[in-house]
Amino acid sequence: MHKYEEYMKMIDGNEAKEKEADYVMAAALHKLKSHDEADFECVMEKLHCLVYGPHFDEYLAKKAVAEMKNVDGSSGEHWTLEETTKVMEQNGIKANKYDWYYLLNMLHSDYSKIWGDDTGQYVKFAKAYIEDPDAAEGKVFYLWRAGKHHN
Repeated sequence: MHKYEEYMKMIDGNEAKEKEADYVMAAALHKLKSHDEADFECVMEKLHCLVYGPHFDEYLAKKAVAEMKNVDGSSGEHWTLEETTKVMEQNGIKANKYDWYYLLNMLHSDYSKIWGDDTGQYVKFAKAYIEDPDAAEGKVFYLWRAGKHHN
């Protein structure tokens, strides 16, 4: 067992010490961010996955979509979270709404020169993609992650 694990085990249940440990970790993460942004992002992604699994939450989905460089020269979202959630519900799609938001916007970002403004095409493709019966959980999240780490 690593010494850190021993410390955490020893303070488990002591609210004041747990709070102080949180402060120490936050300070260490802040220092890491200022010295090595890539390592910091890797740690934060691991923490995200501990909490949400291999899926987007609202913050990360909006961040990922905002960073998109679209084939039409624009950047960011084409559809809002509210719009993509409504489309998801109207089409009976059972998925994480933040994964769906990211996926629809990513498809528009990359393929709008092919499908133009035909929302139905994006929805059909995204539905097939996200409901692929032999795909691993987190397919959309891992797609983003793979592209992010190759840029």
